[in-house]
Amino acid sequence: MSHRATLEALFDDWWAGRLEAIADRFAADAVWHFSAATKPPAIGREAIMAFLTAYAAGAVATRLRLLRAAEDGDTLFIEAVEDFDTAAGRSVLVPYAGVLTFRDGLITDWRDYFDRALVDGQITGTAALPDYAQDLLEPPGR
Repeated sequence: MSHRATLEALFDDWWAGRLEAIADRFAADAVWHFSAATKPPAIGREAIMAFLTAYAAGAVATRLRLLRAAEDGDTLFIEAVEDFDTAAGRSVLVPYAGVLTFRDGLITDWRDYFDRALVDGQITGTAALPDYAQDLLEPPGR
């Protein structure tokens, strides 16, 4: 299975709410920088599961979309759209990029890159995706 196919299967698990299946796609010693430089990473499958559980409690409807992906050996680079509704009924929509590293078919390192302040602002209702960023929500050329 390609690394992209592994990630697409993880997205399927995410949309279906299968959190344990997602955690099982990570190596036991994996590191997930789920908020890049703004928060400490989740280290190990147990911490990753705790993050997934907390995230799922706040995101009641998820529509994470993969726009593009490129593989280089054991590394997968992705461009995506983080798109979810909060338990408070607010919509969050933000361009996203990530870099994943794999070993033996499992994710060993995942680094998320996105505008944390924009996400937090949309969660609290104090920010919206700027009009000039709307093009980043679709694959190039559309």
